[in-house]
Amino acid sequence: MADLNTDVRYIKGIGAAGQGPGQAGHRHPAGPDLLLPRAYDDRSALRRIADLVPGETAGVAAMVASPPTISHIRKGLDLVKLRAVDDTGTLDVTFFNQAWLKNHLRQGETYVFYGRAEGSLFRRQMANPVVEPEGRREVTGRIVPIYPLTAGVSQLVLSRSIRQGLDACADILPDVLPDRVRRNHQLCRIEYAYENIHFPESAEALDLARRRLAFEELFLFTIGLERLRSRREVVHVPPCGGVDMELFYRALPFTLTDAQRRCVEEALADMRSGTPMNRLCQGDVGSGKTMVAAACVYFMVKNGRQAALMAPTEILAQQHYQGLAPLLENLGIRCALLTGSTTAKTKRSITQQLESGEIDFAIGTHALITGSVAYRDLGLVVTDEQHRFGVAQRADLAAKGDHPHILVMSATPIPPDPGADPLRGSGCVHHRRAAPRPPAGADLRRHRGLSPAGVPLHPQAGGRGPPGLHRLSHGRGK
Repeated sequence: MADLNTDVRYIKGIGAAGQGPGQAGHRHPAGPDLLLPRAYDDRSALRRIADLVPGETAGVAAMVASPPTISHIRKGLDLVKLRAVDDTGTLDVTFFNQAWLKNHLRQGETYVFYGRAEGSLFRRQMANPVVEPEGRREVTGRIVPIYPLTAGVSQLVLSRSIRQGLDACADILPDVLPDRVRRNHQLCRIEYAYENIHFPESAEALDLARRRLAFEELFLFTIGLERLRSRREVVHVPPCGGVDMELFYRALPFTLTDAQRRCVEEALADMRSGTPMNRLCQGDVGSGKTMVAAACVYFMVKNGRQAALMAPTEILAQQHYQGLAPLLENLGIRCALLTGSTTAKTKRSITQQLESGEIDFAIGTHALITGSVAYRDLGLVVTDEQHRFGVAQRADLAAKGDHPHILVMSATPIPPDPGADPLRGSGCVHHRRAAPRPPAGADLRRHRGLSPAGVPLHPQAGGRGPPGLHRLSHGRGK
């Protein structure tokens, strides 16, 4: 008798032919390695022959009015033809290279034909439709699942094997969701979900099954992240000391938004905690993420350590340098730009100063992670548009320091992909949007870098505020 550990080779109708490359050892189709449909074809509604529209795919129940005939057109091409009728009209049906149907379709019996209607309104035809006896409801008359296939296994054979598996294992399917969780979220039981994901009674039943299985997948994913967190080695680093951030804020020719201040305060709290920060700052283009990074750089350098900002392109790195260097150098922070186009002589000088600690803040591209670049004490790594870097590239920059704090910035929502990024995969990245809608009644001119009288607050930037504050984001904070 089949159970959840039965190999698919021993399922009736599958056998060794059903094991494609890489499928050795696959278990019962109703078991832990359950194969789910990739799509569905709604064949539940049937039409009358008179209602068939040429060019549309539909199902019709009709009686075979004449014995099927077979014609051998040429080698490799046989045609089986028959005429089917209902009380509204006649349908001419043709099957290609299915000679066995001549003896299986019997005159006087009613079948369901599902396919593309052809011909005209006066002479309706179907070529190679799906056909089965009326009432069987195996491949017609219901919502039919479409599975990814392997060589040697058809949709019908796979569907029958799954039916066999569900019948054998329905009473022993494990339900991993606690009853309380299932009731609180109004989820169906697992046996109902498996039955209706493969053989849906209706569109509503299919939606219930999908919702249950999707919830279960996310539920188990969340538990997995929690287990990773519990196993993760806790790294301790010297906590950063207090820094008077008002000096930085007063140096700005504009006022940070509440969301920016909140992002800064949370990042500084992370860096004072004694464990490495892993924080994602997400916001629309122009929402002010760079100023959050600048505040973090100021805080780290005033704690006696270095910081580095890596951008994906040389143009973006130059923009960051032109926007941040004047501000930070006025606050006593020594900055440098290092890119692929930096001359060899200048690169040697910058590399020496980074290693000796004479440069506090390096801005650049992949040049920051070349083997010859070393830092005296790298404490903060900032990555802009982090999704445009590979995992190894981000790790290489972080490896330049001893467990540095990490801040990544992105205007693109980053989907959780545990296989793609060790930060997100460990479940330890804290997320904060950089700029919500300005408060009701706020002076939008000040948010755009203008004084109440309309005078530019940032003359070096051509009358605009910090990069992007002229464009307001309508996202909300966390």
